[in-house]
Amino acid sequence: MELNQIISEERVLFLDREFASKNELLSTLLDVLLKLDGLTEHREVVLETLLEREASMSTGIGQGIAIPHCSSEFEKDVSALLCVLGKPMEYQAVDDQPIQIVILLLLPKDRFEKHIKTLAAIARQFNDVDFRNRVATAKSQEEVCSIVGVAGSGNAPAT
Repeated sequence: MELNQIISEERVLFLDREFASKNELLSTLLDVLLKLDGLTEHREVVLETLLEREASMSTGIGQGIAIPHCSSEFEKDVSALLCVLGKPMEYQAVDDQPIQIVILLLLPKDRFEKHIKTLAAIARQFNDVDFRNRVATAKSQEEVCSIVGVAGSGNAPAT
């Protein structure tokens, strides 16, 4: 599943603040995503699962990108939130560099193949330095969606 299939303008967030920890960032993003999905009553269970997943191995994949994710019995399909941080933050990424773009994913339980394919597709998109830089410097939700939409469609960006 490509990013343009799961990210809409309401699922793009710009945060221009500092976070005391990775857990604070993840908690903040999860609150937004669960509200969008109408699942706020399951916050504690999903947060615990997300933080356990992150504790097992950092989801900071390098090059300023993190893809925190977990499976949830409450999600029926892949749910995502894309966040651009105004100030990069330490995240214990694999390259030891701070992150600036976070894609939070909640995936349905018992859909392991979809889980892996979604993670791989997103990582592949963000491996493109031009794509990554355009998302990081975007100024609006509409601009991010345009960048993501173009990348997902396979069309070249308009110049």
